[in-house]
Amino acid sequence: MINFQKLQYFCTMVEEGGIHKAARRLGLSQPPLSMALKELENDLGCRLIFRQGKNWIVTEAGTRLYEEGRAILAKMRGLANRIVQRDDEIEGNVRVGFSTSCVAMFQRLLPKVAREFPHVSCQARFSDSERLAGLVRQRMIELAVLYLPLDGKEFNITPLQPQRLEAVFSPLLPPPPASEMHLAEVCQWPLMIPRRWNGGGIYSILSRALQLHGLEPRIICFSQNSYVLLELLERLPAVAIIPQCETEGKRRLAQSYIYELADPLMPAIVTLRDIWLSRPARKMTELLAEDYA
Repeated sequence: MINFQKLQYFCTMVEEGGIHKAARRLGLSQPPLSMALKELENDLGCRLIFRQGKNWIVTEAGTRLYEEGRAILAKMRGLANRIVQRDDEIEGNVRVGFSTSCVAMFQRLLPKVAREFPHVSCQARFSDSERLAGLVRQRMIELAVLYLPLDGKEFNITPLQPQRLEAVFSPLLPPPPASEMHLAEVCQWPLMIPRRWNGGGIYSILSRALQLHGLEPRIICFSQNSYVLLELLERLPAVAIIPQCETEGKRRLAQSYIYELADPLMPAIVTLRDIWLSRPARKMTELLAEDYA
């Protein structure tokens, strides 16, 4: 018979891609998971998972069970909170993630959360978009604010206000001659650029533009964290190319849009489909949408 525990074991095995990793995540030995899988297959009369060499293959029936099971588990996990928490009271801890190029969004959000919901605490993680999507998928965080595109039909995606890239000038340099400049003009100064460890994101956009226009600027710093680049501008005569949302509160630093980078970045709030969000997480999503929708 299918029960909560077997569903939990099965969904964890699918998410982790194997019994060994699932057992480690659940803090169990492997035999209970192997037994649960065998019992589920016997109960349902079909194969759910099989190995093909080193690959862990989920069958069509296994995929359907995972999707239905994940929704059931999410509702069960949220049941106690929905019953106990009063309508006029919002409290608890919410686990969120923000792209390292969306730090300013979190800095703007947290004071509002603290002011409007004094009994809510926030546990925040900052990483690149790919890593954050994985944390949402593993339920390590309830929601993430990251940049699209994003692979995965299991996500709910709420688009936020598009963000252009800006060239932000160090106060040690002459101010930009215009509010919009060509990339070749910006490249006459040393550059600092956001970059994930595996490339991609803003770095890929900028690299394609540089290659298209045959430009080879001097790049003196790559960092995942746009905030770090902005702080470095106080000490280095350079230009940082970052999303416009990261320049909030930095108006003393001269900024200019770049013609060749006019296509906007697309930030979004990402959560799992068919999963119950805590009330603090829902309120945080609403506040983000108010500011950046």
